[in-house]
Amino acid sequence: MHAERKKHMIFFGHIGPTMLLLKAYDKITEKKDVTKIDYRFVVIGSVLPDLIDKPIGAFFFRNQFENTRLFAHSLLFSGILLLIGLYLMIKNKKRTNSIFILGICSLIHQLLDSMWLYATTFYWPFLGWKFPTRPEGKWLMQGFERLLTDPVYFVFEIVGLAIVTYFAVKLIKSKKIKQFIKTGVL
Repeated sequence: MHAERKKHMIFFGHIGPTMLLLKAYDKITEKKDVTKIDYRFVVIGSVLPDLIDKPIGAFFFRNQFENTRLFAHSLLFSGILLLIGLYLMIKNKKRTNSIFILGICSLIHQLLDSMWLYATTFYWPFLGWKFPTRPEGKWLMQGFERLLTDPVYFVFEIVGLAIVTYFAVKLIKSKKIKQFIKTGVL
């Protein structure tokens, strides 16, 4: 259980590194006629597995699952998003789209959560239909507690927050907040 505690983040530990990784890709390809990435979908995609699984496993179907890492933490979930996105890219002759970005960012989320260590969930349903139980009780409160006591945990969150803050300050200084809200371009 202790090793597991170091394998997942609350919020900024997902958003910041994902934004930075995609921004690096954006910079590398900026002169190559590649469609700009919509960072609104990067933010959503980087926390999408938690946005889906946490309510299902912690609130709506807590007694059935006893786990907050379910369907959206599976490789199948990201794979479906990537395939739909790829299909739409081919169909519309575009280099990227929002669904493909959601798939990429969801996969990055799973990698940051070290989901390969939880094979039954990561490879669901290929290793069985049932999710393992992970009685988490008060996962949100435990997350905040770890944020204050576990250096690995809070370092990821602080680094993620620093990255998000950097991009936010850059948008504010360049007076491009409205543009970001409309287009998602950083």
